[in-house]
Amino acid sequence: MTCGLVCLMSGSSSSDLTVAMPKGKKAEAYCLLGGSAFNERGFSLPGVAIVVEMKLSEVQKVKKKKWELVSSPRGQFAVRLPPGKNSFLVTAIKKGYKPIDKTVEFANDERQDIVFNMEPVTDQQ
Repeated sequence: MTCGLVCLMSGSSSSDLTVAMPKGKKAEAYCLLGGSAFNERGFSLPGVAIVVEMKLSEVQKVKKKKWELVSSPRGQFAVRLPPGKNSFLVTAIKKGYKPIDKTVEFANDERQDIVFNMEPVTDQQ
């Protein structure tokens, strides 16, 4: 049994690739936020906690307004977010590093990428 998605080739060109959805299912639109975290030397930083919070207007009603994830061993992360005109506060946190906040705005169902260059905390007492 396959996973339910079937790739179909039309014509002889390999660039004409379409995905057929199972009957009765519609493809849902979404925004994709992807990114990477790096340490002070420019190397990938795994294990960074990424918190994404939707900034809601008074008229918006959504099922979910906060997402939490962790960067991969390569320092990368990605999360699907609701489509439409939305604003999100993205926070990167890792022990031994200063937290970083960034705001990301989406206009529709699109993809945006962000980079976190994490700086170590220095104890100067």
